[in-house]
Amino acid sequence: MTITAIIGTLLLLWVVWDLFNGSVWLHREFHRAQEPLAYWTTLLLWLAVAISCFFWEL
Repeated sequence: MTITAIIGTLLLLWVVWDLFNGSVWLHREFHRAQEPLAYWTTLLLWLAVAISCFFWEL
């Protein structure tokens, strides 16, 4: 298992945790109930980063 796959797996776990937790971090914390658009946009950003880790070759 490469380091990028490990990082991608950890980031995917983080995304799942954020789904259950209802808050996500970028430069500050976004809560799903208070700022849904910012929450989902940031969550999708982290998901894209996590998935992209599986396509990098080191």
